[in-house]
Amino acid sequence: MANLLLKIFVASPGDVSAERDIVSFVVDELRRTIGNIRKVELETVRWETHSWPDVGSDAQDVINSQIGEYDVLVGVMWKRFGTPTKRSKSGTEEEFERAYQLFKDFGRPKIMFYFRTTPFYSTDREELSQFRKVIAFRKKLEKLGVLFWQYDQPLTFERDVREHLMRRVLELTEPKTPPKIVGLPRIFISSAREDVDRVSPVYKALVAAGFNPWMDIQDLLPGQDWVAEIQKTISHAHFFLFFISEASVSKRGYLHKEISAAIRVLSKRHDGEPYIIPVRLDAVEPPRELMQYHWVDLFSSDGMEKLILALKAAWQAT
Repeated sequence: MANLLLKIFVASPGDVSAERDIVSFVVDELRRTIGNIRKVELETVRWETHSWPDVGSDAQDVINSQIGEYDVLVGVMWKRFGTPTKRSKSGTEEEFERAYQLFKDFGRPKIMFYFRTTPFYSTDREELSQFRKVIAFRKKLEKLGVLFWQYDQPLTFERDVREHLMRRVLELTEPKTPPKIVGLPRIFISSAREDVDRVSPVYKALVAAGFNPWMDIQDLLPGQDWVAEIQKTISHAHFFLFFISEASVSKRGYLHKEISAAIRVLSKRHDGEPYIIPVRLDAVEPPRELMQYHWVDLFSSDGMEKLILALKAAWQAT
């Protein structure tokens, strides 16, 4: 069985390049030590190593699309705040805001932010303006309830980030009680293969919310008859979540067969059980078979919250 992979993304302006290298060094060290003990692979994700030339609305937009998902954000700032993007006051701030929103919705990624306090002297207006933005950003983190760390030199940062990352890896790899507990509401998740990366965080959020979701990419075991397992899961599900996207509506595939199977199951049970919820990942029209069901827009700011509330309300009503 392949080891668990944890990705640590480094977000920072250009004046803390030494610290960026330190994170890479520490992650590699932990990979060879604690990684072997916990059977986990650790990978440092940096725009310099995980992005490539392409076109987007701006350079940061390209980086965002290519970086993908990660488990921990390590943010570092000193006296520079960074270059504005079309969506935020700097690339680093945008990376934090994206991570913070994902953390609020799904509990991942974990966020670890550090500020260097080494004194410096400057009469350059632009440099002083940059530092004022750093101070404002610190205050923003305080208001959001983010506990950040301070250090006075790179050597101190290395010591701190090594200890903190070690604790974080231990936390993320701590053996947990299997979530598949009899009596929890069972949720069948159906999505297009192209949307797996967007749907997997929802699966994790549902587990954390006390549900028992089933998703083929997560729950099918090697050697199982996948068609039979899907049919069995459909027949015993309390809820059906069909994730609708540009990819899923553009082709006729197994998603539509699962919709038909779910509707057949629905017709044989008591009114109101099971429950079907279309979940839109993109602003597209759901398939004809699902038009009668009220959908949730996951791309809206409160989409995940509405989905959880709808599931809990329906489960309490059964």
